[in-house]
Amino acid sequence: MVEPATGAAIVFNGEIYNHVELRTQLEGLGHRFVGHSDTEVLLHALIEWGEAALPRLNGMWAFAFWQPERKRLMLARDRFGVKPLYFCRDSGELAFASEPKALLSLFPERRAVAETVLLDFLGNNLLYARGESFYQGIHVMPPAHFAIYETNTADLRLTRYWQYPEEEDIGLTPQEAVAQFDELFTDAVRLRLRSDVPVGLTLSGGLDSTAALAAARSMSSAPLTCFTSVYGQGEAGELPWARQAAESASAPLIPVEAPAEEWLPTLRKVAWHMDGPGYSPAVYPLWHLMQRARKEGVPVLLEGQGADEALAGYPQYAVLDWLDRLQQRKGQDAYADLWQRLIGMRRTFTWRWTMAWMARELSPSLLSWHRQRTGFESLLREGVALPPAPSEAGQEKDARVRQRLLADHARNILPGLLHYGDAISMAHGVEARHPFMDYRLVEWMFRLPGHLRFQRGETKWVLREFLRAHDQAAIGNRPDKKGYPTPVGKWLASSQGREIEGLLLKPDNPLHQWCDPGKIRRLMERNRRGVIGAEHHLYKLVSTQIWLNECIDNKGTH
Repeated sequence: MVEPATGAAIVFNGEIYNHVELRTQLEGLGHRFVGHSDTEVLLHALIEWGEAALPRLNGMWAFAFWQPERKRLMLARDRFGVKPLYFCRDSGELAFASEPKALLSLFPERRAVAETVLLDFLGNNLLYARGESFYQGIHVMPPAHFAIYETNTADLRLTRYWQYPEEEDIGLTPQEAVAQFDELFTDAVRLRLRSDVPVGLTLSGGLDSTAALAAARSMSSAPLTCFTSVYGQGEAGELPWARQAAESASAPLIPVEAPAEEWLPTLRKVAWHMDGPGYSPAVYPLWHLMQRARKEGVPVLLEGQGADEALAGYPQYAVLDWLDRLQQRKGQDAYADLWQRLIGMRRTFTWRWTMAWMARELSPSLLSWHRQRTGFESLLREGVALPPAPSEAGQEKDARVRQRLLADHARNILPGLLHYGDAISMAHGVEARHPFMDYRLVEWMFRLPGHLRFQRGETKWVLREFLRAHDQAAIGNRPDKKGYPTPVGKWLASSQGREIEGLLLKPDNPLHQWCDPGKIRRLMERNRRGVIGAEHHLYKLVSTQIWLNECIDNKGTH
């Protein structure tokens, strides 16, 4: 889009949810609009405020803004990297795109594996932690950054424009926390319901997606169509819980089957759209869900992504909180509290995973031994070393739970989930919107005192209270946590396992320059025996192998 008076132009991917409010402000400053799009509002906001427009935006975005009179290009990415943006330099010139494959068409010589990035993914479980893609010389614009490119000097300068809050609000009471969360989350959903096309919802029956449904129920003129994943051969996944949540909100629910026999062929399509491997098998049911949503004429979906990494929904956070309280214990009441919290963990997470995380956090040396014996390090060829993991995102002064949350939200977990979510949804022309990624809510969640994340042995307490207050008490009281439980371990050990073996152990496999074939075979055997963690490492190898086949060897032609 071009602004006629100045010649300023913008190329934009994403959504600015508060464009209505920004338009009113800009009209008050004398700007005139010819349409009603958020793209036009963004263009005028950048003309008026320049880089200072970025903190005013509530949404997800990757854009390029060109100012011809200054011969200056601005690239920017949203605070959490929901929308992708890649760039590369060549002979002083700059190229950018929302997918690496677009840049590879300009620079085919870059279709080569970035070894450090690949080993970071396989060994450290990190995606794009160093600002590099899986292709040599193709960079990733970091979240919460903008870049200025001066065409006269070919100078490229990156600047961070947003930071996580540094302090918790220690004076916040439980009652205030529940009321503030309700206000912020409900408004985040309200903004994300703005659309000229039908809006639906992905519903797992867990806390996060059900909360989005509960908030949307009172604001949507028509019930939101909900989609949930199910598996064949009697594996219903989360269907009973999803059905209960949908019925409580009087919302239609469409179960979407993810057939086991289509798993590998679908992963080949997934690899091409992701332009890299992934560590979550949830891409498979999500592929079918997005495909079905598009067929049903629902091209916008609300999702619950981002709550676990801010409200401490995974077992490691509960374990860290328990260990912190164990160190601070005083008197009989403290022991009673510790016991109550341990029982709460046991109800929410399997005992197997709780004990595994307990051992991991209590003994770093035990974790190192486990990685060398059964983790990815056990697969490495002699002489191949993993790159050292980047430093943690949290500050030393932070409590251990908050420190881990900051690292997982900014680098370790959430960026990978957002990357595959955007790639899979956009593969089907569906726009995924994330109320828990509203920056106002994220800032509030990271100011939430630690004792309000866990109450009465419950995880994500403030979110549970929201559900209890909005006619979803059954889900709010739900003790267990599953998400989308994809039976990938079983599939990897099934008849498809023979095809997996052929993929991973074929002669002249490029993967073998880092991984020993004999050790890969032993990993497959450990998965067949159900050894904890084996399916995770095996899935990552399969995902990597398919990406090598589809995007490196086959030159990305589809």
